[in-house]
Amino acid sequence: MVDRAEVDRLERELLRNAYTESRLLSVDDRPRHDHEDGALIGVRRRTLYTAKSLDDNVVRQSMGEVRVLRGRPARGVLVVDDVAVLRAGAAGAVVVRAPEVVALVAAYFDALWTDAVPLGDGDHAPVDGLSAVQQRIVRLAAGGFKDDTIARMLGLSTRSVRRHLEKLAARVGATNRLSLGVAATRLGWV
Repeated sequence: MVDRAEVDRLERELLRNAYTESRLLSVDDRPRHDHEDGALIGVRRRTLYTAKSLDDNVVRQSMGEVRVLRGRPARGVLVVDDVAVLRAGAAGAVVVRAPEVVALVAAYFDALWTDAVPLGDGDHAPVDGLSAVQQRIVRLAAGGFKDDTIARMLGLSTRSVRRHLEKLAARVGATNRLSLGVAATRLGWV
């Protein structure tokens, strides 16, 4: 497929008609809220974003699990049940229906998923004494993201992110970011 509008239409249709699971790897800066359209009961929806492609409203609007990649994969991927769509260039895509290849693409997504940093509340139970924002900040900081990147991803100012980290460090007696990370892990915050 070489027409971007046709690729977008196919992806929306696949997402609307998913019956078991959808996996979306978004590497461009287009909003992908269409992933939530027609969310069916029992359909697991997982979305991976790069830090640069993450829209600050994604987490608030997401009806599935959301994680953020530390690096930047080469291409966008969508796997819905037994079909894979691999982005190819600015406008095109390759549609794959061969079960072996779809399984390989799904395994690629799952490997990226395992290494990505959870962003939404759905991946972890609430932690006593931490707000949802503080939980996200701690997870992203533990994932190696810089303060300004965390701020952009969460729609906060860099100063707010730093204040949250300072408060959390004071709370656990940490004197630097490394000791905060160790304490956060020990306390089950990440």
